Amino acid sequence: MGFFNRNLVAQYPYERSVVDGVNVGFEVFRIRTEIGERGATVSAGYDLPIRDKRTRAERYETLTEDFTYAPNDLDRTVIAPNQIRTVIEAFRDSLFTELFPGRREVPKTLVFAKDDHHAEEIVAIVRDVFGKGNDFAKKITYRADEGDPEKLIRQFRNDYNPRIAVTVDMIATGTDVKPLEALIFLRDVRASQYFEQMKGRGARTITPEKLREVTPDAEAKTRFVLVDAVGVTESLKTVSQPIERDRKIGFDKLLEQVAAGRRDEDAFATLAARLAALDRRIGDRDRARILARAGVDIAGLAARLLNAVDPDALAQRIPPDAPPAEQKRERIAAMDEAARILDDPSFRRLLVEVKEAADIRIDTITTDAVVSSGWDATKAEEEVARFRRFLDEKRDDLVALQILYRLPHAQRRLTYQALDDLREAMKRPPWLLQPPDIWRAYKRLTADRVRGNPAGTLADIVMLVRYAIGESETLEPLPALVAGRFNLWLGREEKAGRAYTDEQRAWLAAVRGHLAVNVEATTEDLSEAPAFVERGGVIRARALFGGGLPKLLEELTDALVA
Repeated sequence: MGFFNRNLVAQYPYERSVVDGVNVGFEVFRIRTEIGERGATVSAGYDLPIRDKRTRAERYETLTEDFTYAPNDLDRTVIAPNQIRTVIEAFRDSLFTELFPGRREVPKTLVFAKDDHHAEEIVAIVRDVFGKGNDFAKKITYRADEGDPEKLIRQFRNDYNPRIAVTVDMIATGTDVKPLEALIFLRDVRASQYFEQMKGRGARTITPEKLREVTPDAEAKTRFVLVDAVGVTESLKTVSQPIERDRKIGFDKLLEQVAAGRRDEDAFATLAARLAALDRRIGDRDRARILARAGVDIAGLAARLLNAVDPDALAQRIPPDAPPAEQKRERIAAMDEAARILDDPSFRRLLVEVKEAADIRIDTITTDAVVSSGWDATKAEEEVARFRRFLDEKRDDLVALQILYRLPHAQRRLTYQALDDLREAMKRPPWLLQPPDIWRAYKRLTADRVRGNPAGTLADIVMLVRYAIGESETLEPLPALVAGRFNLWLGREEKAGRAYTDEQRAWLAAVRGHLAVNVEATTEDLSEAPAFVERGGVIRARALFGGGLPKLLEELTDALVA
């Protein structure tokens, strides 16, 4: 650029490389710690070890005055092993929930350290935190004290172990380790080009078969995770924007929105990213089905969508000196043309069917309470604020909210239909609210008052609303709450002289389980729900509890759910 006086002839942006299948996309997972954000102060009188970086010999020195250090002093003039440990523990605790849900094998992970001394500290802590032995984590730097660096790189690339490698510069540029799925930055980088090269270590594509040779439980490499523990993605530099702009909206809903006329850059870029990731996960049979139906493969469809919002592609279509109104018309026309194939509902259903066949849906909620971690530090606050605005605006309109707010004109009891209406209203634009996302946001903001993970049922919404409006001091799944209330109810029944047989107790436990998921239990449910049908259905229930069955169901609902 300097030699040719900024005369740009061509460029190949990161977003384009993802759609073309050259690279995979990435997501940023931010981890913050107390020391990492604010530094620390050690009071006078403590004995602190002083280590010679060159010889690693240690001596102790008694502090005659308070010792204060800032975050940027970490791992340069002062080492805080607890800070490194907190970051590594947060990574470990989030691995199989938020980062790689459903997986059991630690993905190939590369940690960037500040210097060789820092790298040694990290390796020792990683081995201790994961408890997997020396082969699990290795330092790979130009110093050969861990062994031949080139041999270690080959092992990291091709063998099961090491799972985690710690480096300074040796693998930062020019070295491909395609199975890499996670990068951890424990050092900041100011140079834009260098940072992009370091990021590129995780972007390389690999076939599912080759990936499983080193990570047996991996299905396909569809993206990599950039774990930012030092603010490297926030410091002043040019950073590639993740091509997927809107993670909170489901694939099927995004398809429907684009088909219904949504025409904005984020929607098209996000859908292109989802399709590009899906293309790397499906088999030849599904590819053939899509090609036969649409006349274009998934990769081609992704490229069309990205072209419709790519400034370079649009420049070939729209003269730069065209009036603004004409440019806008042409941009909309380009998006209309790219999305025309999605007008066919059967094709949209096929895409959703293919994606669901490639997916395993697993709950992704668990965050280490000791640290602040998440994909974006501001998203939790935004999610909670949007949920509260929704509640304020809809409290008078939706039956479920009328009941939960205890409005004077509200009906007495929650029903499945009322909660389903509430869920659908939350999912619609402009709210686009999903209970697991709201739960995760509260857990990040008030971890000490959030217990457990959502159950993935309508009951989650009840607990979220009660917590948001101050009806409950803690946020926990309804099944845990219902179990405790059920035991109390049984105790009250025994004190009142009402004893139940073993079969009746089994039925009552089944009703408890049904209420914990559906919030409502009716005599019709006793005829339809599998848990009741296999016990004989409503006929057997009436034989056991007689004419008082409807009243008993109402009483249990009030005792366990209200």
